Amino acid sequence: MKKVCIAILAVLAPCAALAANPMSISEELDTVYSYVGDANTRGAGLKSGEVDEQSADVKYVISPQVNRDLLLRFGAEWQRFSFDVPDHSPVPRVLQQASGVLGFDYQVADEWLLRVEVEPGIYGDFENINWRDFDAPLVIGGLYLASADVQWFLGLRVDVRCEYPVLPVAGVRWKLSDEWTLNLMLPSPRVEYQMNDRLTLYTGAGIEAGTFATGETFGSDHNEPKLDGTIVDFFEFRLDAGASWKITPSVSVEAEAGYMPYREFDFFKPDLDVRSYNAPFGQVACHARF
Repeated sequence: MKKVCIAILAVLAPCAALAANPMSISEELDTVYSYVGDANTRGAGLKSGEVDEQSADVKYVISPQVNRDLLLRFGAEWQRFSFDVPDHSPVPRVLQQASGVLGFDYQVADEWLLRVEVEPGIYGDFENINWRDFDAPLVIGGLYLASADVQWFLGLRVDVRCEYPVLPVAGVRWKLSDEWTLNLMLPSPRVEYQMNDRLTLYTGAGIEAGTFATGETFGSDHNEPKLDGTIVDFFEFRLDAGASWKITPSVSVEAEAGYMPYREFDFFKPDLDVRSYNAPFGQVACHARF
């Protein structure tokens, strides 16, 4: 599985508020923490080992409304993956990003919404940071409001450091009834059941991924000199079930658990990869919209 960059595609959420909400400034705050248990890991000289993972993500965006059709987006994001790996195994102990958020949402027509967003920042293992760690992934996405119940998404992600620099993606959100919603939007496609105004249950999948620079001596330090100063595409696929609870109309918390069948560290330039299989995971998150 090589499409390791698709997961962090920023999905354009339905935001008809561009046309209807008179608020001059809106804010978004998302925080996520997850833990993945010991996963059998092998590849690139590592015959076998157990690797567990902790990850955290914090993103804040403020959006001033310029006019009826245009919202600007300014913010910042920090994300960190840390891995408990065997000594000298060719797996980074840390993959991390610290980036800005610059973009806009624009209502092209009554049925079409456009988002353009770039996240310039540092993407690496944060060992001896230099120009190689800098990246600026670009996302262009369009949302077609077919009806109040059906919205289609089309998007494109551009990252020149990734093995696949340009990746298209599509998705749909379809409210089947008052209780059931088919939400096939990356990176968390799911089926949702709304029990009441506050509580929603869901089951589906999740993707975690990114493209990061490793240190100039990373390979030598891990008995694989050809990996010195390489770029790694990280990909992880999860199956999950969980619940979302609205504490207030603006703040919700989520808790989920499930199974991680596959993870990959793809050092694509020397054509080496390390893969992990079969581990349980749990995740908690908080989302606020003001």
